[in-house]
Amino acid sequence: MASVQHVRASKQLSDKEKAAIEEAVKGVQASIEKKKENNAKANQERQLVLVQGYVQNLQPRAVKLEKTHEWNGKFLVNPPERLGGLGPNDSGTFEHEGATSQGNLPVLVGSKGAFIYGHFDFALPNLGWLVAWDKPDNSNGPNKVYVDAGELSRLMAVDWSEIEQKLDASESYSRYFDSATNAIVAAEIKDTGDKLASLASSFHIYVPPPQV
Repeated sequence: MASVQHVRASKQLSDKEKAAIEEAVKGVQASIEKKKENNAKANQERQLVLVQGYVQNLQPRAVKLEKTHEWNGKFLVNPPERLGGLGPNDSGTFEHEGATSQGNLPVLVGSKGAFIYGHFDFALPNLGWLVAWDKPDNSNGPNKVYVDAGELSRLMAVDWSEIEQKLDASESYSRYFDSATNAIVAAEIKDTGDKLASLASSFHIYVPPPQV
């Protein structure tokens, strides 16, 4: 079944994905450096994890932010409400910060969240893309990212506890191709400083070459 295939056998990025991820990392890195300069004192005092993310829509139809979820931490800057398709507004950034408590416990926690983007026009198929990440407060803890794509209705009905389990079992890079819809999503999270990380993600649709 396509929803459980999660085709991750190949860890090799396509040229298009590689260029998009590299562009994303550069953009996030520049933003992080600026953030470090502007808030060095605050970051030193708070010692909270900060994830700065970049998301890019590399397929022609516009998408909108359908849902966000937070296990640990909070959004300082929400992901863009809409991303255009293959144009000047096809990308955007967000920031997610760790917290000083978990429930009623006064303990530092990292950044762990997720978002879903999806088509909002009346064309079919109506596709969606999910990205989830985990940047622990513990510097020895591994960064992780998990992605999914396909029919938007399926993604909107996800069980977040199930997504968290898959995220916990994932690695710092994740790519998924949904064979039923040709939707593709790729993401990577990397440390860029003390308690700082960049998260780059991109959405695609595989278009088979014309038959000769």
